[in-house]
Amino acid sequence: MICVLFDLDGTLTDSAEGIKKSVVYALEKKGVPVPSDEILTLFIGPPIVDSLREHCGMTEAEADETYGYFKERYHTIGKFENKVYEDVERMLVTLRQTNTYVAVATAKPEPLAKEVLEHFGLTKYFEIIKGADTARGMVHKEDILKEALADMKEISSNRTKKEITGWYMVGDRKYDVEAAKKLGCRAVAVTYGYGTQAELEAAGADYICHTPSDVILNIAVDTLL
Repeated sequence: MICVLFDLDGTLTDSAEGIKKSVVYALEKKGVPVPSDEILTLFIGPPIVDSLREHCGMTEAEADETYGYFKERYHTIGKFENKVYEDVERMLVTLRQTNTYVAVATAKPEPLAKEVLEHFGLTKYFEIIKGADTARGMVHKEDILKEALADMKEISSNRTKKEITGWYMVGDRKYDVEAAKKLGCRAVAVTYGYGTQAELEAAGADYICHTPSDVILNIAVDTLL
């Protein structure tokens, strides 16, 4: 039995429009310059507060205030300026049909992640949906993935009394790859999201996939090695 965990933004859904527009809204309301579209793309994946500090030179207090403005738009409009990538649902169906545990580990706040996945009818494919929880200080991918792995181990033990023999983390940014490598997962990187192939290779991805079908193929091959 194996377990495949997925990132959300840039891996299951194309959420660029809603995130970018909400970042622009927040920066304009804060009265600071809006960076290039190339820089705005870097906001997709890591925590927004971290990106505001890194790419806009904000202090922690300034980033927290600006994130509040971001949420004004994203939590009402931006979260649905989004679409499921082609063949993603087919990929999820195939995994479930092959007796694979499937889960989500995303840096998006957990209630939002669940709402988006429910909106697109994808919730039924996942054992768990684990996202960021700022109240507990759980905002970075490594911490989120670590908790998701623990939950999946418990589910597997309670259900089958057997250990999961293979762990895979599928994502489109270096944060997904780095967290996977640190926590003993095979890092399956996708290039159809927001990270470049160079970024993913530099982070140490075990597999580079250009389509959801490639994800299925590479995991299938890996389980046979």
